[in-house]
Amino acid sequence: MLSSFLTFLLFCIALSADTFTAGLSYGSSGVRIPAPSKLILALVSGLMFTLSVFFSVFLSVHFPEKAVLLLSFLIFFCLSLYKGYDALSFRSHGRCGQKKALAGAFTTDSLSRRINYAKPSVLSVKEAFLLSLVLSLDSLTAGAGYQLNLPPLPVILLLSSAIHLLSLILGLSLSRRLLRKHSCILSLLPALFFLFLALSRLLKFLYS
Repeated sequence: MLSSFLTFLLFCIALSADTFTAGLSYGSSGVRIPAPSKLILALVSGLMFTLSVFFSVFLSVHFPEKAVLLLSFLIFFCLSLYKGYDALSFRSHGRCGQKKALAGAFTTDSLSRRINYAKPSVLSVKEAFLLSLVLSLDSLTAGAGYQLNLPPLPVILLLSSAIHLLSLILGLSLSRRLLRKHSCILSLLPALFFLFLALSRLLKFLYS
């Protein structure tokens, strides 16, 4: 039971990497995020993830186990590729943290900056809502592929929302201190975690 909860906790943390990256992006650009915008971003992200987990329960009940395992493998493998692309969208140029975009039109950093257009110095509630929907796309797909033991849905909502909120605050607070020095390394960890989940699903599919 404890191991399942820890795995789920790591899963939530990995999915909050985009929120952390958005915090780094806004913090390094001097964008202020008021408390209501932070709460909207965290709650919408948590709600989207909770809905996707609910859908995963539906899949496990109504579809064969092997089909669900194969779908989970494909979801997590694609997510690991995207997370790797997102992390490597800033190449090393002297230091890992110095920005050099790699065709990054669909990276978290690029999307965060595009959404914040009305008043660049402040992220409004509307912009936070739009950003949370964009950042929730991988949560929607990943949650649908999660097939391990799950906590109750209210716990999932509260836990995932809290983790997204903490990730955003952490990204904002560390942006000036780190100056992206370690952001490449930190952003690669979720990609490795999702790759591990994909391989575990593949092995279970092959040997079940």
